[in-house]
Amino acid sequence: MVQGQLVSLSLDHKDTLETFLREFEISGDELHGYFFDRSAHIEKVIVTLEAWSKGKELIDGWVPNSTWFWEIKGVLQGVINVRHRLNPWLEENGGHIGYSVAPSHRQQGVATAMLSATLLKCRGLEISKTMLICDSDNVGSIRAIEANNGILERENRGQRWYWIEL
Repeated sequence: MVQGQLVSLSLDHKDTLETFLREFEISGDELHGYFFDRSAHIEKVIVTLEAWSKGKELIDGWVPNSTWFWEIKGVLQGVINVRHRLNPWLEENGGHIGYSVAPSHRQQGVATAMLSATLLKCRGLEISKTMLICDSDNVGSIRAIEANNGILERENRGQRWYWIEL
């Protein structure tokens, strides 16, 4: 398994966050799990993420959520967001967990390791069963979810719904 760790964003991550976000900008890939405009200052992002984790300053329709980054040797390689509970919209569109791996770090086991570490954190959030939704053609996410004991519940509209018991 890939050696790395989940970290909360800090001011020390300013440059590596910029590099991480630039990869998505250049590739044009959608960035799941990070909900800020590219121009948002890191100080504001840190304060907002902390508030959201406590159920404060939430956007209408949002639920409390926690965000971590996967870091290896000072480089942010992925981001993962856990919604502490589901609402009807999340049951159909987002699930408990959303994540992205930077294009330069894909197909190296980062998603699988990051998801595995995050599932341990879910226990601390009193989430006993997690829902994950991914596109039916996203082979990397399918592999990461299934490697973490994801059970396919259904597939339609080009998406797959999985559950992972904790």
